[in-house]
Amino acid sequence: MNITKIVFTFLGLVLVSPLALSQEPLDHNIFYIHEGEGVTPWELSLQFGQVLLEEKRGATVKNSLVAEPASRDAENDAIRFTWNKRKVLTEWGGQNEAVSTVTLTNKAGAIDLAGVKDQVALVLDIRVIDRPSDHVTLSLESNWDWQTRASIPLRSVLRKLPKNEWFSLPLPLQCFKGGDLDFGKLTSMMQLHTDGNLELEISGARLSAFPPDQVTC
Repeated sequence: MNITKIVFTFLGLVLVSPLALSQEPLDHNIFYIHEGEGVTPWELSLQFGQVLLEEKRGATVKNSLVAEPASRDAENDAIRFTWNKRKVLTEWGGQNEAVSTVTLTNKAGAIDLAGVKDQVALVLDIRVIDRPSDHVTLSLESNWDWQTRASIPLRSVLRKLPKNEWFSLPLPLQCFKGGDLDFGKLTSMMQLHTDGNLELEISGARLSAFPPDQVTC
């Protein structure tokens, strides 16, 4: 997947701040994170909802993943996630990947993007503080079913982004691969995971138009 080429070719199209917008309530079918918080009914959490955030703060076992407030244009208008490589095993003896996963889940139902999936991208407003030391994946999920997850690898992209600078990172929906994802019943718009070390900040997540004839996955 040539996702790195996609990002840097079209970065200029999505650098405009999403809120030069009105003060009307945000449409949760388009906006998922705003000022570092989930747009209702979207909920940001750690470990697939097992660790809920309070005032943008939370941590999983052994501080494998830590969330804390961050600032972009105003105080506490973003959230920082820090992954610390830790050995945390499941009851079956394998590495527990859940403790190193940020999740964004719809608590009320699902959204239907089937009709636009080839024309839009998920855009993350992001700042890389420390680049990843291991693979990074961002997954979507439908029907609250882990077997439907489809993912994009992000390590190469995050390692090439300038550190400590805000970017709007477009991820075309049609590039999410590897699962039986139902775009008509999306229940998670972000499951961000790495087993290595990584530190980044997120202020927003939203849909943006993306020229379908320019996508190469």
